[in-house]
Formats: sequence, C-alpha cells, structure tokens
Amino acid sequence: MLIVCEGPMGAGKTSLTRLLAKHFSAPTYLERPQDNPFLADLYAAHRHGLATELHFLLERSEQWQTLPAGLCCSDHAPDKDLLFSAQTLDPLERELYLRLRARLMPTPPPVALMIFLDAPLDLLYARIAERGDRWEGALQKSYLAGIQARYTDYFAAYSGPHIDLRGSSLDFVAREKDAIILTDLVGNKLHELGWSF
Repeated sequence: MLIVCEGPMGAGKTSLTRLLAKHFSAPTYLERPQDNPFLADLYAAHRHGLATELHFLLERSEQWQTLPAGLCCSDHAPDKDLLFSAQTLDPLERELYLRLRARLMPTPPPVALMIFLDAPLDLLYARIAERGDRWEGALQKSYLAGIQARYTDYFAAYSGPHIDLRGSSLDFVAREKDAIILTDLVGNKLHELGWSF
C-alpha cells in the first residue's frame, strides 16, 4: 500500500513522508535529486532536460520494482514525471521520453492514498533557499511557478483517495501537537479506506 505526499518543491513532501513512515513503521521511497548530475544545469540554464528526466525515470523505475506488499510512504507519485516532463521537454523530446517510460515502467504501482501539499509561491521559494541545496541554488521562481500551476491542475483532476492539506495551518515539523493531529488524520483515512495495520 503506497501513501504518497505530493506537491511542488518546498511544500514539505519529504518531511511529511518521513513523519508518516516513522509513525506507521513503514519504509520510505524518497526522491534523490542530489544524485541527479543534470539537475543543477536544468535549473540554471534550462539545459539537459531530457537527461534530467531520464535519470529520474531510471531511479524511479528501480524503486517501484522493490515495493513491499505492506504499507510504504513516498515523497513522489509514480506519475510525477508527467508533470515535470511537460514543462522541461520540448514536444519531440517528450514523445521520446514517453516511449521510453512505457518500456521501463509499463505498470506503475497504484497509490492507496495521496496527500496534497502546497504553500504560497514566495514561501515555497524561501523554504528552498533555506535548504541551501546546491542543485536548487539556481532555481528560478518562474520555473517554480510553472510547476506549482501544473500541480494545481493535477490535484483538480485527481480522482483517487486523497487528503488535501493545501492551505492548512498545521506545522507538523515545528509543533508535535500538529504532527499528532496529522498522523491521526491519515490513520483515520486509511481505516476509512479499509486498510488495517
């Protein structure tokens, strides 16, 4: 059973994934942008878009092949790349990418529960700057705004089981009380969906 925390960069996906994994004693499946040697150039100069997306595709296809039968938590959805590749690739490159994707990941794992995260653009950008990650240092606010808009459309069209935390005032990183509220909320939703753990 895959629980996914999704949203634009700086929304808190990885922090929430780790919180839920610890609470439910579940393994995590985290994206590793620090391992992608092309990402900094993509953010700085919009270069190596196809290489960036292919690197992530290979990483994700390997991850999804090792999912256990029980509960696990991820900070990225199996179809996240469809949002990003639509922004980073030109039409011909994206067509090639999608053909390769169909070969490498013919049956992405189903998502049992999706958790939507977002924040105002300036706050997302400030959080990213605070992290000080080398690959995000050149990230342009306009690129982040485009990704955020794509997530807004993605969430609006999403029809699976989900919890929408956009606009929530819960600070699950700084306040233990909020973390408990959130883990209870997710636990109740899983029970509502018929999952026991």
